[in-house]
Amino acid sequence: MNIRKLSLGLMVLVMLLTFATSASASTTRTETGAVYHSGGNLALEYTAYDSHISGWMYASVYRVTASGDVFVGYGSVEGGYPYDNGMRTGTVYLGNQPAGTYKYVITLPSNWMGPSVVWRGY
Repeated sequence: MNIRKLSLGLMVLVMLLTFATSASASTTRTETGAVYHSGGNLALEYTAYDSHISGWMYASVYRVTASGDVFVGYGSVEGGYPYDNGMRTGTVYLGNQPAGTYKYVITLPSNWMGPSVVWRGY
C-alpha cells in the first residue's frame, strides 16, 4: 500500500511541476519604441535573453502617418532551448523606406530579459 501512495504522490508532484513551469511562460508583455528615419534602407535588430524559458518573441514595425500606423514588416524568434546561451536575436529588414517616423511593437514572454533594440541602415 505504501508503494501506491508514494507512486500517486510522485505523479501529483510531477504534474504540479510540469504545470508550474509551463504556466510561467504563458504570460507576455509588450515593448514599444519609435525612431525618425531620414530615408533609405532600414532594419530593426532586436535581442533578448530567454532565461531558458520556452516561448516566442514577435517584432512588428509600423510607419507612423497622419491617417494611422501602416504595417511595414515583421519577424519572430523562438527561444527556451536548454543547451545554448539563451540569447535570441532577430532582424526585420524593411528595405528602402521613405523618411518619417517608424515604431516597433515587440511581444515576448514576461520572464525573458530585454528586449534590446537597434535601428540601422544597410
